[in-house]
Amino acid sequence: MAGRTLILCILGLGVSFVRAEPRRLTQPRPAPDAKADAKPDATTSDAQIRFVRRPVAVIDLSNDPAVREVAYKLLELLASHTELAPPAISDGAALVDRVPLDDELRLAEARNKRESAEQNLAQRNFREAALDAVEGQQLLLHVTPRAALALYADLALALGQSRLGEKRDAEAREAFALTYRLDPRRTLDDLHYLPEVVQAFEAAKKVNPGVGTIAVRGQGRVWIDGEDVGRAPGEFKASLGRHVVWLTELLRETGGKEVLVTAARPGDATIMDGPLTRPQKVVRYRMALSQAQDPAARASAIRALAGFVNVHDAVLLSSINGRIVWQTWRDHAPGFGALKELGHDNPLEILKQLAPPPVVDEPEPPIVHPRVVAKRWYQSRPVQLGFVATVVAAIVGGYFWAHYTEADRAWDHDIKFPPAGSAGSVRP
Repeated sequence: MAGRTLILCILGLGVSFVRAEPRRLTQPRPAPDAKADAKPDATTSDAQIRFVRRPVAVIDLSNDPAVREVAYKLLELLASHTELAPPAISDGAALVDRVPLDDELRLAEARNKRESAEQNLAQRNFREAALDAVEGQQLLLHVTPRAALALYADLALALGQSRLGEKRDAEAREAFALTYRLDPRRTLDDLHYLPEVVQAFEAAKKVNPGVGTIAVRGQGRVWIDGEDVGRAPGEFKASLGRHVVWLTELLRETGGKEVLVTAARPGDATIMDGPLTRPQKVVRYRMALSQAQDPAARASAIRALAGFVNVHDAVLLSSINGRIVWQTWRDHAPGFGALKELGHDNPLEILKQLAPPPVVDEPEPPIVHPRVVAKRWYQSRPVQLGFVATVVAAIVGGYFWAHYTEADRAWDHDIKFPPAGSAGSVRP
């Protein structure tokens, strides 16, 4: 009995292996992890990148109305461009608007003062002539030295004539000597000047004064009588007498002072710093770029301007022989682009030189899962194990079946019917 039970158990185990395998193969493949297969949100990242528009400076270098119109058009296009943008409003305006004529206005007023002084001298109104000359000189102390030099000399000459007419000979000599320092080639003729004026002027030219010093306090480039002598603060040698000292700098307002140098006391030129507004500073950078001559100076000037207005690209517009030309600049090599004539081209074509290349959205490569080749049912290891188990069970079972015997029983040769009335008896 135990042998039969063992055989049946082994056979059942083998069959269970065989029946279980097909069910496992037919189960659906689990869905891949959504996080693992999720694609990056490329659209969102591209939108964020494109939203950051690069500012481009539009710079008018010629101060020409026709060029200015093109610059305004470029600024309008930049305002609606998808990838480029204009600089800050105040900076953009300072780069294309008409350059303020501060020096020209002061020069014009100083010329009016000179004419008024000459008229008063002709009428022998010496006091009024002196006032006009001094007021004109005060205006020129805030003008670029080289532009102011000749006119300042004219006003010093008018002041000398006024002092001479007022019988203030010492002050007249100082004024005539200053005229000569500012304009060493100047001569006076008897046809236009009184003899006493010519004689006083020639006498002042022949004076050989000693040498003293001028202490300049302030910040900037020092100009003494129109000559660049170094940077302030500092002390500088100068002849005895009157001198004009100017301080200039890219980002400061020009300031000046007239000083008197004596043997006992050096000249004191304390000139306060003249701060500029931001638009004025942008205009100064723009003028420095327009006045740069050699390539190194232009490269330095454009880098300084771009750094101040915080841009990395620029369009430079100018006028050459009545024709509008444009040039691009980037803060990396080669820097300046080639000069091109605008002609009838749309200004939008200029911006195409600076626009970034279009972004091509390449599709993500599909995820290829390795192909699963289903094995035949009899190639599965559980089936094979079940088959082996069945064969082993059959062999073992056959062996036990062949050798199975029961204990011998004694043979009863006297076969009798059971007694009547007992269980299992058969009634007639």
